[in-house]
Amino acid sequence: MKRFDLLLVVGYWRSAAAYLSIIRHLSPRFRIGVLMTDPGAALRQKTEEAQALFLRLCTEFGAEVLDGDAAASAKLMIVQQFPYSDDQVAGINSRTSAVKRAGLLTLAMSGLDKFDRFLQEFAISRVYVPSQGLMNFLLERRQTRDRYRDVQIVEVGLPFGAHPVFPEFRVDWLIAAPTLFSFSTEKGKQAFLDCVLSLMSQIPRTDVIVYKPHNGNQLDYFVPRGHYILASVMMRIPGGERLLRRLSQFGPLVIRQQFSRVLTSALHQNVLRRAVPMISVTPYADMSLEAFLPGVQKGVIGGLSNTIWGTLFFGLPFFNCADPSAVDHGESELLAKSSEALLKLNLEYFGVPYCAGDINRGARGEHIMVDANRSGDLLEAVKADLAAVL
Repeated sequence: MKRFDLLLVVGYWRSAAAYLSIIRHLSPRFRIGVLMTDPGAALRQKTEEAQALFLRLCTEFGAEVLDGDAAASAKLMIVQQFPYSDDQVAGINSRTSAVKRAGLLTLAMSGLDKFDRFLQEFAISRVYVPSQGLMNFLLERRQTRDRYRDVQIVEVGLPFGAHPVFPEFRVDWLIAAPTLFSFSTEKGKQAFLDCVLSLMSQIPRTDVIVYKPHNGNQLDYFVPRGHYILASVMMRIPGGERLLRRLSQFGPLVIRQQFSRVLTSALHQNVLRRAVPMISVTPYADMSLEAFLPGVQKGVIGGLSNTIWGTLFFGLPFFNCADPSAVDHGESELLAKSSEALLKLNLEYFGVPYCAGDINRGARGEHIMVDANRSGDLLEAVKADLAAVL
């Protein structure tokens, strides 16, 4: 049986970036193990290479990744909030033992049955939460406040400022491409990209702007590849963008739709002509955006996303380029209605106004973020819990 001071259980690596901070900064002092569960065929196929990178970083930073069905014991076991299958729960409980157990909550899933089941499944009575204010808001709205009545809640914020994961990352601006929830029509996508281009035109050419695709998808779900190729050809023609705008407004509907998608591609390419792809700045670009935010100097440009909260947490202005008039006109092309409902509720708490392409209208979220919200420290909480059982 493997023996550790600290055992970290990963449900889904993309929302477990805080583990990288824990490993990088605590592994010189504590023996740390990582138990990775299978997130399911769909997620595995979508992010297999990035997940392998996450596990490689765990190893490079000083943790031991458990192989196969290896058994392990630990002084403290931290379980990431995630909807584990019955077989996964049984397997983890049979393979591991710990003097103390704690849960690491995701930002905004508290109060959802399938995400909160892990409290009972792993006998967790203490959790680390990024934002207790948001957690309380969600529990109240979801009418599940009693679920955490007997759970000790420790607000820890995000660890990446005091305990950086990628300290070498330094840029002026970061464009965080959102999901298609920010725009449910083709015109909505174009309004978003036009807004981004307006902001970029007001940024000095000497400033470094990096572009992070959504979840590592190269084209951000903006357009099919065929339209992207045609846009490249059209943009070589003098006045090509003006022509695309006219073609997308006149003629039969089916023709307008196709040229509208080409126009979206053209605008996306204009953004990439000024911004530097994040992968060219860091080989770890597929990792969680929040881990890079302390390296952003001037602001984050994006849409309707949970990234807003992380940006405000680190004291950066967020430029919301999702025009409200372009949202809620039809169903999103990407997200299921249930997922949209989740994000809408989050945005009620930390949503920021539309910047309208004005570089002077960055939001800092004073209505939800004060210094007291930034006082928690995940690594100090973990060290305190370890000290109690060592």
